[in-house]
Amino acid sequence: MLCPTRRDIGTLLAILLLVPGSPVRGSRQDSTAHAETVLTPYADKDAYLIYAILLESSKSPSFVIRSETDSWSGATPKNVGIKGDRSFHRVWGTALKDFASQYHNPRLLTRDIPIEGPYELVSQRTLTSIFKSTGGWNTFYERYPSSGGVFSFSAVGFDAQRLRAIVQMNHNCGLLCGYGQPHFFEKKDGKWLEVSVKASVTVWAS
Repeated sequence: MLCPTRRDIGTLLAILLLVPGSPVRGSRQDSTAHAETVLTPYADKDAYLIYAILLESSKSPSFVIRSETDSWSGATPKNVGIKGDRSFHRVWGTALKDFASQYHNPRLLTRDIPIEGPYELVSQRTLTSIFKSTGGWNTFYERYPSSGGVFSFSAVGFDAQRLRAIVQMNHNCGLLCGYGQPHFFEKKDGKWLEVSVKASVTVWAS
């Protein structure tokens, strides 16, 4: 794994925070806010199955999930923080290309994540309001005491057969608490399973 570099992901340091104290540290979000934009609902059953697997692995009693997917209009297969050799690109190249393409425009998540625990979809506008308040994270945890922080996801990139998938998940839990990285999945016997790949990926943590 690689630590974030200035050239990866459109310079992570330039987009760590949308506003001071924002919980979206590490997400590849364009600096232009989408609060006034009417977003297209994200309708993809496989994507929501993959989100559920990642959320359940965190073992949190409840979840707060940003309702807008991460986005970055400048995303390309070469700068989304995933670097592999020819063998990797032969297997994952199509999914990687779709992953970068899916990043260009934010989508609106719907309540179709098949997890047993409770979760809330919270807009970026609401999160920004909370974190610009005097209480900051204290205010957040007063409102969502068992959440463990805020999760955000990219839209999922798939290969042509929809048997391989790539997704970014970010989790923020405090001013100096959080992590994020891409995850890789393969569909086997009709079920999505997270897999390891021979590639270098950009990981952020604080």
